[in-house]
Amino acid sequence: MVEGVENQVNTVGGYDLNQNGSITINRREYAVGLLWQPLQNSDEPFSEIREAIDSDPEADLYCLRSTSTPQYGIGKKSMKHRAGEPSAAAAVASALSEYTSVAAVFPVPEGWWLVAIRNDLILSEEDVLYTSEQEAQNKYYSLMSLPDWDLKIAPESWAIDKSRQISLETLLKKSGAKVVLEELGAVKKTQILTFIALGFVGLIFFLLYLVSSLWKSAFTEEKIEAVAIPEVIQPVEPVPEKPKPWEKVPKMDVFLHKCWNNAYQLTSLTIPGWQIGQINCNLQGLTTGWSKSWNSAGRIAWLKAALNEYKMSRVNVQLNQDGTSATGQLSFTDIPMVASVPTIEESQLWDELTDIRQATNIQLNFSRQTVMDPPNNPDGTRPANQQEYVFFQFSISSPYSPFEWLAFFEKFPGLELTSINFNPGLDAQDKWKYEGRIYAK
Repeated sequence: MVEGVENQVNTVGGYDLNQNGSITINRREYAVGLLWQPLQNSDEPFSEIREAIDSDPEADLYCLRSTSTPQYGIGKKSMKHRAGEPSAAAAVASALSEYTSVAAVFPVPEGWWLVAIRNDLILSEEDVLYTSEQEAQNKYYSLMSLPDWDLKIAPESWAIDKSRQISLETLLKKSGAKVVLEELGAVKKTQILTFIALGFVGLIFFLLYLVSSLWKSAFTEEKIEAVAIPEVIQPVEPVPEKPKPWEKVPKMDVFLHKCWNNAYQLTSLTIPGWQIGQINCNLQGLTTGWSKSWNSAGRIAWLKAALNEYKMSRVNVQLNQDGTSATGQLSFTDIPMVASVPTIEESQLWDELTDIRQATNIQLNFSRQTVMDPPNNPDGTRPANQQEYVFFQFSISSPYSPFEWLAFFEKFPGLELTSINFNPGLDAQDKWKYEGRIYAK
């Protein structure tokens, strides 16, 4: 029984995938079947890529997409990937960059290639080459359960509503991006050359400093002059101005991307005997939980094996005492903090939020709040630099994913999003919940 479960974990959606990781279009080979991951730290990409490659004994190639939301793909020579081979998914994503979300499937000589893209990110586990049309069609239909695809590409014979049939060759010609697979050794070489260059620059500065010091000591005479001691005037220490609460809020698109992408990957996992629960995101990170869905099955080893297989080992998993549930935590360590200066008066904010609620009939709740910063002294008196800030606390229950709400969030300068909750077990109307505050001018 264990062997059968492990085989289930090592497939995507229960389908056997084509282990040939290359397709041939117009006599040129392109790499497919890469495992795509968002790049958490774009300043130090190589250490993160190395960690992902080292976690899989078969992984030995990588490619890097330096877009507005950087990500990297992992390839395997065992799947006939080779260094210098361009990524088909990266090329298609570049050609269709004007679309927010794309679900596409193309007939190719090697089978049926499926790819899905959202917000310029190639979705993890959605760059797949299937051996049969039926398997590709089943997977494509499962993607159609999400209603918000800007562009759907599929053969006309599939009769997908509002889909288009576009030639893969046309898209590859249109794309100007050439993201190619590289050997793991290229990472080492780049790091070594960087260290050598930094060391060489440091040596030059040291030699210049040494020559300058010797010159001064050899050709100048030390002169000691009496210097009048000026009268010391104690400066008046100004009362420091307290930073305003909206001067440091999490960068909206980065926070939304991290929450949505990780939530999507976690809910896409098929783990025998386990059912995922609500996923909660805040500035510190993501938390979720699993419960056993079978009384006599569902081992913690299977849960951890699935996370490792789908490159989600960065999720810290803890099992409860009776073994019937588990919790998972993922830290967000690099969300940049930016200023979002409020520009809308309190009365106008109230009117606009009320109008949006009445016009859309969404579950939008809000209330006026104030905060005193810093708070009153213990004796009840106000500090000299105390400021009062007015904001509207809001919560939204919605069927729509974070990026579909981005336009609403960006409509209000001074908005701080504090939490995002996703519950895949609820009805569509309440799957997503957003909470935050909007500061008034």
